[in-house]
Amino acid sequence: MARTAVTRSALRPGVAELVATELATNLLRHAHPGGYVLTRGTGDGIELLSVDHGPGMAAPPQDGYPATAPPAPRGRGLNAGLNVIRRHATEFDWYSTRNGTVVYARLGGTAPAPAQRWRFGAVNVPLGGDGESGDAWAVTPGPRPAALLVDGLGHGPDAARAARAAVTAFERQPVTDLDTFIRNAHEEMRATRGGVLGVCLIDPDRGQLTYAAVGNVTGRVLTGSGNAHLLDRPGTLGTHLPVPRTRLQRCAWEPGATLVLVSDGIRSGWSPEDHPQLLRRHPAIVAAVVHRDHCRPTDDATVLVVRDEGGVP
Repeated sequence: MARTAVTRSALRPGVAELVATELATNLLRHAHPGGYVLTRGTGDGIELLSVDHGPGMAAPPQDGYPATAPPAPRGRGLNAGLNVIRRHATEFDWYSTRNGTVVYARLGGTAPAPAQRWRFGAVNVPLGGDGESGDAWAVTPGPRPAALLVDGLGHGPDAARAARAAVTAFERQPVTDLDTFIRNAHEEMRATRGGVLGVCLIDPDRGQLTYAAVGNVTGRVLTGSGNAHLLDRPGTLGTHLPVPRTRLQRCAWEPGATLVLVSDGIRSGWSPEDHPQLLRRHPAIVAAVVHRDHCRPTDDATVLVVRDEGGVP
């Protein structure tokens, strides 16, 4: 984490180390049976997520992110530590139940604009919790946002190389047609061991999300009027000369909807709706809770969450 922090121009010296120390100390003192801290470089700053399995804090937040992030309760120990973290954070949010607590802090950079429509966050943890993950994700916000989750075959550096190849195809030019992107990703991944992916294109004007999958990446679209399951499809990219055939899946999209994509490192049966008010927290917190409660210990595991803030009070 310290090595990442020194490369981020928007961070004041020592701030990331201070916040990480507060989070880790709180886990050691108060979390039973324990927890962990995740870090990710983002832009010119850094994100930190503290995740534990209990016993939780009193009065879980009921208001919605980002209008008024819940104040850290006063007191000693964990509560006092949250106030220190919040003072240094550009973005801050937390969620707590009897199943555990997740604290999110982004350090450096600028705060999101109040009118910002698209918010997203993710958790990507490699097998064993260290080293390179064979999973990767990317989001391109805009009038028609696109979201990608890719899982390179196997684990470790070779799988990570395959996943990065798909991300390269995703970021090279705007994704406007999923069939075209699948062909481009297939070609980019042919020099690697290959992998599987799920990719979405959201058209808020038409009220529609389009999804394409090659392999076992799945997801859900959660709206106020109902939920849609995004299904996996057989196949792999980059391993054979013919491009795998894809079948597009379309479902309704509306302001306030949430997209969740998961790799096969997340067990089936997950549902953010099992956690009261969770979908009103920062998307990175939603991802962390799903990962905490449903990850497989035998695989890289990734959860990507994208939320449409349009029309949300």
